[in-house]
Amino acid sequence: MTAQTLDEEFVEELSESRSEPDWLRSRRLEAWRSYDDLPSPRVIQTPGKQWTDLSELDLRALSRGTTESETRDEVDADVPDDVVVTDLEDAVESHPEIVERYLLDSVVRWDENRFTAIHAAAWRNGVFVYVPQGVEVDDVIRTRTRLNDEDARFTHTLVVAEDNAKVAVAESATGGGESYLSNVVEVVAGDGAQVDYASLQDLDKDCYQYTTKRGVAGRDADVNWIDGCFGTALTKSTVSTVIEGEGASTQNLGLFYADGSQHLDLETWTNHDAGNSTCDMFTRGVADDQAVAAYEGTIRVAEAAANVDAYQTENVLMVSDEAEADASPRLEIDNNDVKCSHAATVGKIDAEEMFYMNSRGLDDETAKRRIVEGYFEPVLDELSFGEIEDEYREIIKRKME
Repeated sequence: MTAQTLDEEFVEELSESRSEPDWLRSRRLEAWRSYDDLPSPRVIQTPGKQWTDLSELDLRALSRGTTESETRDEVDADVPDDVVVTDLEDAVESHPEIVERYLLDSVVRWDENRFTAIHAAAWRNGVFVYVPQGVEVDDVIRTRTRLNDEDARFTHTLVVAEDNAKVAVAESATGGGESYLSNVVEVVAGDGAQVDYASLQDLDKDCYQYTTKRGVAGRDADVNWIDGCFGTALTKSTVSTVIEGEGASTQNLGLFYADGSQHLDLETWTNHDAGNSTCDMFTRGVADDQAVAAYEGTIRVAEAAANVDAYQTENVLMVSDEAEADASPRLEIDNNDVKCSHAATVGKIDAEEMFYMNSRGLDDETAKRRIVEGYFEPVLDELSFGEIEDEYREIIKRKME
């Protein structure tokens, strides 16, 4: 199949072929035309070192090698009749007031950087989840994105839970070949709502990925993230929560395993714009072979946000002497009535642990595998998604082999 050039003509034809409303067509075109005026995504920097270079990745030079039908995600959902789980393009027609209000305009804005702008211009598939007020979804809504050896895929997920609603969503991305995946997730949790979101990224090692996942929590709401990053040649990822309502909370759990020549730039942050709120950020990762893994976590507390209880812990285990890694915690506190702390470690496998394992008859490779498996347990024990937890474990085992 002939690839489609990713240009303004493609954007116009895409919108016209779907008979999209004027507001969406205008937003796509404005996003496309704003590319040169917007900055590149922020990357992690430490004194004297910029860990990631995105300057040579020109997204306008990408082409599209998939048909409309091939871009559809697989969705598995057993939900009450009044809950909506559908393709995002269908939701533009069936729930226009919700999509127009939130899609790349309030949670994640299309003009944050040039990567989100291209995403806003070219997204062609995605998932829309809407849970009405007071409705609780018992089963996990599961979606799967499988990339072929194509040039580019732009996927978008929009989850809206009204007041006192509850829903859990788990998404995975696999395959890829020599391709690029842009993935944006927007979560809206109304007052008293709870949204749990888990992701598993196990793309091929020739693939590049840009992903932004962000939630907004209303009063007494909970937004919880689980983010597993294992594949790609290069990943630039941000997972974040904005706490807008008093009494809200967020948990941000992460795990990653970089080997070969993989490069991971992973950022998490929480903004406490309202007080009496809590945050728990906990990430563990492994850097092996010649991989590079940079992680940064930030907790921000606004001046008006009193009585905030927020913690973050970041641990990176160096399995190879040739790997590079960094873990950088940050606190930006503008209110003195808070309890906030952070901890970060980057280190190698402890010699005493290896000696203990060897003394029990295990050779070095077996001992190393057992130590790495145990290293991830504190994060895995926190997970509430049984199926995806098993998949995380299988990937970690495969990586170590």
